[in-house]
Amino acid sequence: MSKHEIILVVDVETAGGFACPKVYDLGFAVVERRSGKILESHSLVISDIFYNCAEEMQSAYYGCKIPFYHEGIANGAFRVTSAWSAWRKVRAIMEKYGISKVYAYNCAFDKNALNSTMRFVTGGTCRNFFPRDTVFCDIWHMACQTVLSQKSFVRFAHANGFVSDAGNIRTSAEVAYAYKTKNAAYDEPHTGLEDVKIEVEILHWIIRQKKRINEAIVRNPWKIPQVVAANLNQLTLSLK
Repeated sequence: MSKHEIILVVDVETAGGFACPKVYDLGFAVVERRSGKILESHSLVISDIFYNCAEEMQSAYYGCKIPFYHEGIANGAFRVTSAWSAWRKVRAIMEKYGISKVYAYNCAFDKNALNSTMRFVTGGTCRNFFPRDTVFCDIWHMACQTVLSQKSFVRFAHANGFVSDAGNIRTSAEVAYAYKTKNAAYDEPHTGLEDVKIEVEILHWIIRQKKRINEAIVRNPWKIPQVVAANLNQLTLSLK
């Protein structure tokens, strides 16, 4: 791995269900992996979805933020572009910097959502948003192997209610960043580029742990910290 390896970190906001998510907000940053330095970043509103899928946008998980997007478009915070133009822009940037790796928190979702969007807007003509030889790396999986498997995180999660109804420790990017900053009240922006910025910070935090990590996308990485939580709970019970 090059000391100055350049990567792409992405985050998307989508409309529609999980079966066919459609990206209306694409944020991405070109990042120097080891230092966490952002070399350039972009915040794109995908016009094909934002303007042409009005019904789905109204029912989007974060549909209440639509006025915020209109304001951002008006003041230049977001650039409106077509899915095809976003496809060309991302590939051009990857070629410019020699990028072969794309990172995201829950990378499988972002990858599939972008592919689904391209299939939707092209009628199946284009099926892949990224070049075929792209390597996809999951920050979520990386976090679960390192910072979210620390005993102090398990204690932090229990102390602040970051536990599901089933009793599992929550491992979202929002929770990871809350733990990193020791700010239990942290509220993730849930807009593409702003979420990318915290994911870059989380990634750099993970890298600083200097541990051997599997960066690949895997099923259910959230299960990894549950083992630590179970062992800690067992230890606590044995000491009573």
